[in-house]
Amino acid sequence: MTLKRASSAVGGPVYQTGPQNDANPDAARHTRLDQPRVNPISFVLLSPAAALLGALFLGPVTYAVYLGFTNLQLIGIHAINYRFTGFTNVAFLLGDAVFYQSLWLTVVFVVGSGAVATTLLGLILALALRNCIAPVRWVASATAILAWTLPPTTIAFLWLATSTQSGLIAIMVSNPRLDILYQNAMLVVSTANAWSLAGLAMTMFSAALRNIPGDLMEAAQLEGCTPLQSLTRITLPLLKPTLITCALLMMLMTFGNFTLVYLMTGGGPGNDTNILPVYTYQQGFKFHNLGYAALLGNVTVLLSALLGGMFFWATKTRRQDEPVSIEAK
Repeated sequence: MTLKRASSAVGGPVYQTGPQNDANPDAARHTRLDQPRVNPISFVLLSPAAALLGALFLGPVTYAVYLGFTNLQLIGIHAINYRFTGFTNVAFLLGDAVFYQSLWLTVVFVVGSGAVATTLLGLILALALRNCIAPVRWVASATAILAWTLPPTTIAFLWLATSTQSGLIAIMVSNPRLDILYQNAMLVVSTANAWSLAGLAMTMFSAALRNIPGDLMEAAQLEGCTPLQSLTRITLPLLKPTLITCALLMMLMTFGNFTLVYLMTGGGPGNDTNILPVYTYQQGFKFHNLGYAALLGNVTVLLSALLGGMFFWATKTRRQDEPVSIEAK
């Protein structure tokens, strides 16, 4: 009997048992059990959803792209009688030093605070609580989830009360004039964002850890593996899909965390926390340049799509089509 291995939808091997067609080994080798099949009737059934998608999503997005090439303003003569100005906004964007600073700060905030810090913090919490006694695990999990469910206004107030002058940190170090938020604005805002999302990341990793077979960990202990070796050689490789999914999700959620940054710093001091969503808001509703704000919004969408595509490319698994044969005796 020959057992052939193909790639499954989740990246693991799927074995085909039973008699195989050895007359055409190339065709058998490239057979995929998850090969997509198209039913023409599906297009008819999906047409209402496609119409709604076009009307409620593609239409507004196309209009927003158009507004990025106009001189539309919030108030003034161009609030109603605006016109297409070609690449005027694009030329201004390419020479805008604040835009380049905002672009860099956005990458630091989204990747550093969202994809890296939040994912790492959630993983550490899940691993630390894995073998804790039940009361400690319940209290710690409830606290982390509570922080995740708090509204951004409450989180901003808590961290303002903690990191500004006469705040909690200043009192603890006996220096009432200490203002960590003013001195390290991006670090404090990034920490607040990671703190607020860590509960969700911890929940994802806790569920993934419960799915790891206990037999593997027991076998590792019998073989004399240290806890560090078990973590690096068993736990983390099995958590790789969850790690990548969690990092992507935290990154996308951080992209939309405009409220926290705006309430804590308003983009300041100076432009130290002026990420693209905040800069877009300032241009549209503070300086009344809605056309330029629409262009900045389009850049934000492209940046989000680019980072999402990078994560998708990183998670793409190559098909393993080498046959594995087991000869029955």
